[in-house]
Amino acid sequence: MCLGARIRGKGMGVLCSLAGPEIGAMFWMLPPGGANVVSHHEWPAPGRVGRLGVACPAAWCDDARVSGAPSLPAESAPEGVSLPLAAALILLLAAVSWLPHLSNSLWLDETMSYWVIQDGFAESIDRAVHQQPQPAYYIFLWAWVQLFGTSEIALRIPSLLAMLGACFLLARLGSALLGDRESGCLAAIVFASSWSVFRESVDARSYALGLFVLLALTASLLRWLDSGGWRPAWLCGVLAALLPHLHLFFALVYPALAVYGILRFGSSPARRGEVGVVAACLATGALFYLPVALALAEHASSYSFAPSPDAHALFTIFVWPAPVVGLLIGFAAAGMLAARSVPPGGGARQGSAPIRASSLEVDRATGFLLALWVFLPLLLLFLFSTLSDASVFIRRYLIAAVPGVALLYAWALRGIPSARARMVAASLVVLTSFALHERPQDDFRTAALEVRSFLAAEGAAPVLLASGLIEGQDESWLRDPALSGYLNAPTDYYPMGERVIALPRKMRGQPLALEILESVMPAHSRFAVVEWTGNGADVLGWIAPRAARLGYRVERRNFGVVRVALFRRDF
Repeated sequence: MCLGARIRGKGMGVLCSLAGPEIGAMFWMLPPGGANVVSHHEWPAPGRVGRLGVACPAAWCDDARVSGAPSLPAESAPEGVSLPLAAALILLLAAVSWLPHLSNSLWLDETMSYWVIQDGFAESIDRAVHQQPQPAYYIFLWAWVQLFGTSEIALRIPSLLAMLGACFLLARLGSALLGDRESGCLAAIVFASSWSVFRESVDARSYALGLFVLLALTASLLRWLDSGGWRPAWLCGVLAALLPHLHLFFALVYPALAVYGILRFGSSPARRGEVGVVAACLATGALFYLPVALALAEHASSYSFAPSPDAHALFTIFVWPAPVVGLLIGFAAAGMLAARSVPPGGGARQGSAPIRASSLEVDRATGFLLALWVFLPLLLLFLFSTLSDASVFIRRYLIAAVPGVALLYAWALRGIPSARARMVAASLVVLTSFALHERPQDDFRTAALEVRSFLAAEGAAPVLLASGLIEGQDESWLRDPALSGYLNAPTDYYPMGERVIALPRKMRGQPLALEILESVMPAHSRFAVVEWTGNGADVLGWIAPRAARLGYRVERRNFGVVRVALFRRDF
């Protein structure tokens, strides 16, 4: 059968999946073989359908042997990081670093995800278009919570599953692009160990699902270019059209995929009519995205809350400590093993194989794909943030480039000339991520319990919420009940009181700030201020002195980056 097929005594990769011929075809894997693996342009034309019912190249199925099929080298280098080892390391990483956070309090952005979907399907669409421009994710999330509820765990499970699926897809994709199975395994390990994946793996936001769709799109593009056909073309087009509806910045990878497709199209069995299908899907997706784009342009400032980047950030944001440690220790370990294999006389020990550096070559199309995948999003966001008033150069907006960066690190790790040293390096990548990655704490849940307990004696006492959202600096958002509901999103999931008032993002120089305080402090013996300090906000430094002059005493509580101040006064 196709699965586990052997040609000339060497194991080939997987081109079939239980998911069916179209989706399953995305999950194929090239065989190990280093630089000797056949290039994309030398692949045989697609053969007949294998025994599992999945179309595969004829030379890759044991029931479809043809003359002229590509052969693997007589001896392959020993595989260091095997698929079982990679799976074990990634599952260990998920169990230790991801799963413990599933039941934590939602943080600010996750409460906004709940706010978008809480009031029915029609309202979810409207809010997804105008406040949170990722409509495809919120449609999915609305459907998900109808089945599984709105607990913290239920809201985060889709991201966890999507990220595990993305690791699997990247392992297969890396095997195809870099030339052997071990490279794909290393790419998946580096990817899973990155800060961005750690942060988004259990977040109720669109990034994990976007990564999965991006990698599925890339895999479907390779499948279509390898075999041609209308169904792969349709799948590629639909995924490409869907991607920006999960987050606009995933579209930054489009040019890399387009250049790769152009470079390979001349030797691909894909036809021009199939290109038209992909283009039509993209045009349709762009048409549906038009209302979102208009709303995004209207509120573009909400995406700008980071300082303008400098050259240091440009050159260091993709310097990841975990794979760097793995590379340094891996090459050092390989050198030590090589030294041990040389006896005192200077010749190699009898029966010992010399340790040679792996030489994985990639073809021109793959080289352009990796380079553009990594550097184009980086440069575009850097230049936009430097040359305009809006700064969007932050890690989570660069997440579309993370798979490309992981592939480059995997390519470097695969160059370690000892299989055992590569196993050590991969393990150190995971262990280093354990030591370095720490999830910020936004404990709105406990903060809400504290506030409700304090205000129980005066049920109508107000809660002043400074969520820190950039829109909070616009007075029209603060005065509009519908828009201020967006600013108060944390209190929709974690109720704090009967009366919640949104505070300006910055109190100093804001006329509305005095207006709010004057309506609260003379009339109530108690009130609470809740402040999210994740973006450096400090409204308490402005409120506390004014409250003290009116005789209020204050008790402060910190719940991670959520700060609570409880004010009381005896009349």
